[in-house]
Amino acid sequence: MLQSAKEVGGDLYDFFIRDSKLFFTIGDVSGKGVPASLFMAVTRTLFRMSATMTDSPSQIVTTINETIAKDNDQCMFVTMFVGVLDLNAGVLRFCNAGHNPAVLIDSQGTRFMSEVENIPIGVMDGFEYTEETVLLRNDQMLLIYTDGLTEAENTRKELFGDER
Repeated sequence: MLQSAKEVGGDLYDFFIRDSKLFFTIGDVSGKGVPASLFMAVTRTLFRMSATMTDSPSQIVTTINETIAKDNDQCMFVTMFVGVLDLNAGVLRFCNAGHNPAVLIDSQGTRFMSEVENIPIGVMDGFEYTEETVLLRNDQMLLIYTDGLTEAENTRKELFGDER
């Protein structure tokens, strides 16, 4: 589900299946309103385009970054989690470009996945993004989200935060 705080926003998600692999992404553009929405649309288009040429999450992110960082006069950036799940083997390859950490949920409990610290997209061209790999079992669930979840407030105006 995607529900913007305003009529238009900078959060994004997308997914598709190619060659028995699920390609998916979630992201959050800096800023709000129309500029963030336009930046989000460009980023989503670049994700689709890049993912048709490779199944490497780090290469997808690198391609998006090189395109966006080149002419980024407004100094906008996007945090993004890109995953490629092999639907037959259960192997998830992912690259987290400064986004919230993914959460792995199973009978053992709930835990943040350890991730390499990559910078957000658009901050600096030439950055070498690193991807990670994890084998997902049938009893495991992956939760990816934007800061709209962690920055939601309870009735006392307290942020939910990462732990909650």
